[in-house]
Amino acid sequence: MAEDSPKGSYTYPNTSDDPDRQDVLRNKFGIETRSELRTAEYRVAAFRIIEIEEGFGPKGNFDAAHLKAIHGHIFQDVYEWAGHTRNESSVVDGERVQPIGGMRKGDTSFLHGARIDIGLNEALKPISEAQAFRRASPYEFAERAAKVLSELNYVHPFREGNGRTQEAFISELGRQYGHEIDFTNISKTRMIEASISTTNDPSHPAMKHVIKDAMDSNRREALRGAFSDLEDVGEKPFEHYIRTARQGEEISGHVFGHDDRVATLATNQGIIAVNRADLPEQLPSDDEEVKFTARSDFTSLGRSEQSQEVKSTPRQAEQPQQQSQNAELKAIEAEHLANRQQQQSRDDRDR
Repeated sequence: MAEDSPKGSYTYPNTSDDPDRQDVLRNKFGIETRSELRTAEYRVAAFRIIEIEEGFGPKGNFDAAHLKAIHGHIFQDVYEWAGHTRNESSVVDGERVQPIGGMRKGDTSFLHGARIDIGLNEALKPISEAQAFRRASPYEFAERAAKVLSELNYVHPFREGNGRTQEAFISELGRQYGHEIDFTNISKTRMIEASISTTNDPSHPAMKHVIKDAMDSNRREALRGAFSDLEDVGEKPFEHYIRTARQGEEISGHVFGHDDRVATLATNQGIIAVNRADLPEQLPSDDEEVKFTARSDFTSLGRSEQSQEVKSTPRQAEQPQQQSQNAELKAIEAEHLANRQQQQSRDDRDR
């Protein structure tokens, strides 16, 4: 009956030609501009994500209910419908809203709302057997986690906040099984590309590579170096496609940043962070291209003979700084988290 049909809306009425005031999500702050809402949402959502990282978030069995609880925790200060999927008729500003069926971004279509419950159950199957997952090697863990992340992105269960919720969920899964998964050095550009690639082709390895880069401490160090090198030349790292080298791949490009452990190259495939050990001892000039095969699996970094030289050469200043290194890395990771969360809050709808 028409009288019982949902009459609410997720967004405020469009009463202005100003794009900043159009299709703004109704929120607990009563903010009616996109720019102001981005800032407010970023601030409180980032705080809630840190709570989850510190062990103060919702506990669960890594099922659909747990995913919803994490979304609810992250966005509880912003949206009334936090924790509710888009196939539900949630209450927004006192009125029920129509469930969202079709949802797409550009050429990518997400799962229809009517199939979200089924889709979530299927997406989470790879992590449903706790005992088998507990015995998984880091490689097997990365394989399963990547599959889950890819499937969750295709399901896209929430009206807003899918990317942040999925990453918080996978990071929490890693902590549960003894794996640190840090997405702060995965750029928005790369994550979007991985999401599109695996949505169009579930067998595509892009998301698996993302998880490996987020899990491996040496690969994270290489990515941090690439971020720093880009900033040094005036670029915004989160707007670039940045990854680490894959063992056995042929790489050609220009080195524009390096130290004794890692190096950063600009290539036709994007920015690639490599193990310094894979490059010749004498690097080419800035305008000269270098070609090589990546041999390293990142179990160690740097040229072994150079490491010995560093230890015996007083002018190398890096070694005496070991005590402050951890604090410095923590500060870098915190800054990257802040930048990443701000990027995501700007256009999470892209994902």
